Amino acid sequence: MGYQLWLSPNTGLRRKGTTFKELEALFIDQITTRYITEPLFSCRQYDDANEVKAELIKRDFDYAGVIDENNYIVGFCIREELNGGPIQQYIHSLNINTLISDSTPLCKLFSTLKESSFAFVLSWNQVSGIVTIWDINKPVVRIYLFGIISLFELHINYWIDTFNAGGAWESKIKADRLDEAKKMLRLKQGNNNELTLLECLQLADKKEILRNTPEFLEQFKFSKSKFKSILESIEVMRNEIAHSQNSIISNLKWPEFVDTVMFIETFLKNSETVLENQAIAAQN
Repeated sequence: MGYQLWLSPNTGLRRKGTTFKELEALFIDQITTRYITEPLFSCRQYDDANEVKAELIKRDFDYAGVIDENNYIVGFCIREELNGGPIQQYIHSLNINTLISDSTPLCKLFSTLKESSFAFVLSWNQVSGIVTIWDINKPVVRIYLFGIISLFELHINYWIDTFNAGGAWESKIKADRLDEAKKMLRLKQGNNNELTLLECLQLADKKEILRNTPEFLEQFKFSKSKFKSILESIEVMRNEIAHSQNSIISNLKWPEFVDTVMFIETFLKNSETVLENQAIAAQN
């Protein structure tokens, strides 16, 4: 199979909607930060801090903008710091680390928020809203993450087959795990004659196969420990999304979550490069 996911073996033409590049382009060109930005609640510098804090608690917000006499955002305050007196005692200045454009691609937002849990969103050079790590839970972000994880599994299925010809991978997982996959195959197969035993494995099983496949580790310069760790994080992320949890980031530390997303993206780019080269070679 392999390269046939990308090029038709009959026409040599690329199949639409099957590559990370196309998925990434959709989330760069059309779906941007503005689609998950929340309006920013604002106050004035002479407002009472306790009153502002009460309003933030009521709205379940952590941050408020601070506006001047012309209604321009000149700074911000943090709910947990507010403890009486005027807001001007608690103002934080805006800086480049807390500002992003509303045209920032959604798929680039993870690295932007890695060092800070929030950012103020600029529209026409004015602060128009706020985005936080909790906005990652919104459906449009989940769609992107589910898409790249699905592509990731397609790729690792291919590499398992490639480096374990003739089902040699079966000896790399425990007998009870193999039996579970066979049972699942019988349940799912029905009229789907193209469903394979490999596709019935859990992600944890695929992790064990590939971390014990030296050719794969060498191809992508992974150590056993690094690959094991990152696959465990991907599994947590995939399960949270698949089970529609209220928060898909609660079971991973935020920096680890971001690193996992970036790992998937980098792996897909590298894997696609190898597969496209194989496709070109096969057509010649």
